[in-house]
Amino acid sequence: MTPGLYRENPLSLEEREVYERDLISFCDRELDLLGDTEGLDVLYAGGSSPLWLEGLSQRIGRMGTLVALEADTELVEEGRELLRDADLAAPVRIVAGDVFRPPFERNTFDLAYSAGLFHELDVRERSAEEALAALASVVRTGGRVATSDFVDSVSAVQLEDEELHRELARELSGAELYGIGPPERLVALHEALLDDVRWRISPPHPVRYLDRVVLAEEEPEGSQSLPVGKRRRLSGRLEALRERIRRDGYTRPATLYLEGSVFES
Repeated sequence: MTPGLYRENPLSLEEREVYERDLISFCDRELDLLGDTEGLDVLYAGGSSPLWLEGLSQRIGRMGTLVALEADTELVEEGRELLRDADLAAPVRIVAGDVFRPPFERNTFDLAYSAGLFHELDVRERSAEEALAALASVVRTGGRVATSDFVDSVSAVQLEDEELHRELARELSGAELYGIGPPERLVALHEALLDDVRWRISPPHPVRYLDRVVLAEEEPEGSQSLPVGKRRRLSGRLEALRERIRRDGYTRPATLYLEGSVFES
């Protein structure tokens, strides 16, 4: 699921608070898997979301540092503005950059972490392996690379939504998103590049009122520019997805947490 523009505000103030509490609970569950991060120098390679950065900053504390890598240059200043009211412990710096070419020296961080990075990664020119290797290259010897992402080990409405988004991205820009796949794919990726890899699958985490938020989203940006036949076909699939959400709610996938150590080759 990707954030979008909304036709109208779908939730009341009370419902919005419940929705946001569930998102925070999901974020906390994933971040708890990192274990003790107090005092570390951490790279977050998942963008500039205040939800994740606030949670990470609180865990790192005042003796550590947190740098967020944001691929969308337009979101860098927006992220900085949102963080001004966040409850931060470790200082947070948001940097514009590409995960394939992170703008940092080698051996800069104790930990590189991403949440939801890989399924949104455009791999038409460079591979997921190259992205993970680039993250490992800026981590100090003995440090960790950790990732969290959705996997298709259980049925979920969001899997259909993400596949539709993946096809639309391909049609509009030629992007080839890595997408959501089986846990074994990401496990093999990490085991090929890191040492002492461990992993854990967590069950789907429900987010109340998420179905109403998704149903209130506008038609995907840029879809009006598609040829009539393709637009009609994608519109039909989108409406079928909306009908399924109305019937079944917006169920979420399981998540896979992975971490491994970085050693000199």
